[in-house]
Amino acid sequence: MDNVDHTSFRRLDLNLLVAFDALLVEGNVTRAAARLCIGQPAMSHALARLRELFGDDILYRDGAAMRPSTRARALAPRVRALLEEIQSLAKIDEDFDVAKISAQFRMALNDPLEALLLPGLVARLRLAAPGLTLAVRPISASQQLAQLDAGEIQLATGYFPQLSSVHDASLLHRTSFCCIYNPALLTLPEHIDLQCLTQYPHIHTTYTGDSPGLLDRLLQEHGLQRQIVAYTATPLSIPFVVKQSPLIAVLPELVTRLFSRHSDLCIRPLLIEGMSFPISMVAHRRDHSDPLTRFVMEQVRQTVQALLGEVA
Repeated sequence: MDNVDHTSFRRLDLNLLVAFDALLVEGNVTRAAARLCIGQPAMSHALARLRELFGDDILYRDGAAMRPSTRARALAPRVRALLEEIQSLAKIDEDFDVAKISAQFRMALNDPLEALLLPGLVARLRLAAPGLTLAVRPISASQQLAQLDAGEIQLATGYFPQLSSVHDASLLHRTSFCCIYNPALLTLPEHIDLQCLTQYPHIHTTYTGDSPGLLDRLLQEHGLQRQIVAYTATPLSIPFVVKQSPLIAVLPELVTRLFSRHSDLCIRPLLIEGMSFPISMVAHRRDHSDPLTRFVMEQVRQTVQALLGEVA
């Protein structure tokens, strides 16, 4: 129910309530003006407007002193409470203490990003905000923004080629691609180009969705097509597959960082124009000034920076 008559505020300057409070505290126009760092004529004008607004003297002269009217004394605590509430609205960020918060923060990370970022991120959050619970949701890339818009999560992280005006995106990293294979089962030439990639069977992950990937679109532009003989739901299984089968996988360099312990595999950068994409974190514009969202986003940024360096 809307009980506020917005048009009635057109005749009320909220600064008059500040002047009212100062006048009641000081009981003197000159001292009230000094309290608000304005001139005495401006304060006298404010008193005149208050008298007109309330139909009351507010302050009346009694000899050398000025006394508050009965109505002014009745209004004083209500005006003071209102000013304190208005003041508190502007101090939300100042009152935000991450060390004392008790809350849950919901974000989406795909499997590779979770494996990469979560250890460092949780360590940072436990140190700075021990009362914060981080809830990572397993949401497909195609659904993350919809979940963000619906308020089911507060932060989405990944590759988002299409954003709307309600999304507040921040670039975290730009990743290139690598080719991974078992050199005991396959021998690739020194220079790997698009034509070369079509000469070998591939294993491909669909963790970002079923639509054609960046490599497939590039191949199509050059009239080429690769042979995919196996699909996985997550790239984390790929090194175990290529250990035993003569297949190659083309994955973001960011993902292949998880495979460093597989020393028997070959991970080679692909120096092919157009083979890179941005990794971003996206919040909703409704949370642009939310201190908790801003705090977590900064912790994510610092985690990525510590792991991957500055954004290229």
